[in-house]
Amino acid sequence: MGIDVTDTSEVVILTVPHPNDLPKVVGRSFTTPWFTMDEDRSAQFEFATYLDSYPHSYGSEGDDGYGEGLVEGFHLLGMLDYLLNHVLVSQTPCTPWNYGLDHVRFVSVIRLSDRFRITGTVREVIDRGEQGHLVVLDLAGEVQGREKPGFVATQRVLWTPAP
Repeated sequence: MGIDVTDTSEVVILTVPHPNDLPKVVGRSFTTPWFTMDEDRSAQFEFATYLDSYPHSYGSEGDDGYGEGLVEGFHLLGMLDYLLNHVLVSQTPCTPWNYGLDHVRFVSVIRLSDRFRITGTVREVIDRGEQGHLVVLDLAGEVQGREKPGFVATQRVLWTPAP
């Protein structure tokens, strides 16, 4: 489970020499490696966020209406930093801070058995002076073998220079 290192043929990495070069990648696209969620880590996420103990029932015991192996939407969003750090790279040390999400839609269910990856485009780079550069990304959680993505999102990441 995790990143599939055996199939990197479609991975597209965007590398900049320095965060100041980020404006040069506006409009460029990237693709992360394929990823499969680990069942144990998914259970740990549910435990850590109290999703394993809903205060009321949504149906018969253990049935949430989505069937077996659903990966919770916020768990998928939590994977963005990890997956994007494989494909958005500065050769000069910096810290990419998760600045937030402007838009998120969970379009179709992603299950533990699904392979998914993030495809995206750098929509905009905003110079924030000494703070660094605010990078706006349009993202899709692509599911292997499916036309409809699992989710779409617009994320903002503040790339700050290393101290």
